[in-house]
Amino acid sequence: VSTQSTGDLKEMDVSFEGLVQTARTTFENIKTVSAREDIHRSLHLKLLSNLARVLNSTKVMLPDTSTDLAARLLSAVARGRGSHVPNETQYLDKRLPDVTIINCMREFTPKECTYYLHRLGITPVTMVTHTTLSDPIVGSINRLTDTFISGLQENFPSTVNTVMKTAAKLQSLPANDRNCELCLLPIVTVDNLEERLSGLMFGADLCTGCKVSLSESEESVAGLVCRSEKQKVLEVLEEFLIEQ
Repeated sequence: VSTQSTGDLKEMDVSFEGLVQTARTTFENIKTVSAREDIHRSLHLKLLSNLARVLNSTKVMLPDTSTDLAARLLSAVARGRGSHVPNETQYLDKRLPDVTIINCMREFTPKECTYYLHRLGITPVTMVTHTTLSDPIVGSINRLTDTFISGLQENFPSTVNTVMKTAAKLQSLPANDRNCELCLLPIVTVDNLEERLSGLMFGADLCTGCKVSLSESEESVAGLVCRSEKQKVLEVLEEFLIEQ
């Protein structure tokens, strides 16, 4: 890492202190594990993309396997993110113009990865997340779908492959000038002033999925994005003003 990049990382570390505190406060006010998992993933990707820019990288590679992505597909539909399924499950996620998210392990199952690591003499490491810590029955939507997919895969080995083939046939949303300020995914355009302004009640322009996840929190997420409250409202109103 260059000296300049190291300096940028130190500046980013300072700037993220406020972000971490805002995120912690937001998490404490969200009661359901499902919502916490959803917001946690959005913030995780946001952090990785910002770090990639600091390091002058145009690619971010994620370790999610085919089983992880198949479970995420079902949970995305259940959480009101059905329109974002292609972005979440395809090999290349181009939600950002300057950073491409790559699901590099998309074609492999956890069992295949474990066998490969065993062959190389490497001990697998299980990441501790909100999902793994939650109850497998009533913990969260993500845990339920993961348990469901894994259970089917044991008895019907083609389950994950079938789900991923179905996901591959779906098309991503066309690019537009509105992206959710939290998960960074495209927002389905709604030409309705009341609907647009309702999204700003959280302090940011959000997609339906993020609105649902944050609906239980009394805290604004304005601290997690960069633009001011006044600027966001003005941008929304400009689209509905009549030019003289």
